[in-house]
Amino acid sequence: MNSAEKSREEWLIPESPITFDYLKKFNRNMGILHLIQGLLMVFLGFLPQLAFSSDIYTFYLQFIPPPPEFIIEPNPTVLFTFTALGALVGSFLLMSAIAHLLIAYPLNKSYVRNLKRGINKVRWFEYAFSSSVMIVLIAIFFGVWDFWTLFMIFISNALMNMFGLMMELYNVYTREKGEKVKWTPYYLGVVAGAVPWIVITSYFINTSVIGGEIPLFVYLIYGIELIFFNTFAINMILQYKGVGKWRDYLYGERVYQLLSLVSKTFLAWLVFAGVFSPT
Repeated sequence: MNSAEKSREEWLIPESPITFDYLKKFNRNMGILHLIQGLLMVFLGFLPQLAFSSDIYTFYLQFIPPPPEFIIEPNPTVLFTFTALGALVGSFLLMSAIAHLLIAYPLNKSYVRNLKRGINKVRWFEYAFSSSVMIVLIAIFFGVWDFWTLFMIFISNALMNMFGLMMELYNVYTREKGEKVKWTPYYLGVVAGAVPWIVITSYFINTSVIGGEIPLFVYLIYGIELIFFNTFAINMILQYKGVGKWRDYLYGERVYQLLSLVSKTFLAWLVFAGVFSPT
């Protein structure tokens, strides 16, 4: 590898006062915090007081032949009953724990190498799974009980995060050539990420209109998690616009990790506080 290639390999973003040794310890600590909470959520999920359950349906068409007339109509059928609340809540915390600990230890060298180029691949793959589980859980609380709708919500949210990865990969080349940031992957990610929230909001509005009683903790989940999901997008804007401290890519990297911990912690404890509530 010649010196020019090595230069591109090593530093495509300005050097940072945030050290990689600090980030290694930071990821280790984030991993431990996620791990403790994840294991606790799984444990709490097996307690008999946890009464939450929801039937998940399919709505395939059924054909009713004459007489008196030929009818085609939806046939709601219970595919399975969702009861593993603790496992689902624990899963997105444990996914984050695994990702942070992988970054801190076996994948640390590649993590550092990628950060120097303005990329964190592990982050986007972890978010693609963990945040998609989170959004599916939120959707279930708002009455989205059709299996294939939940499946599409999961995939759409996962694609949002893959566009985040594409944004970082694409702009490695803009840095190499000294060109302006290309925002196309970001815009595509915004569209993909908006779809699940449009669906959830429509169910929220419908429930309110028909007079259904939505528990307070579900309102809090909607408001708080909607804000947090958007803060990740705002963090990327600040990073690529180079606003203030976000000129430092590693500052934005640390913000991503803090947002991940806080958003998952809020969702996990709001779910359990709400489900355990006597009201």
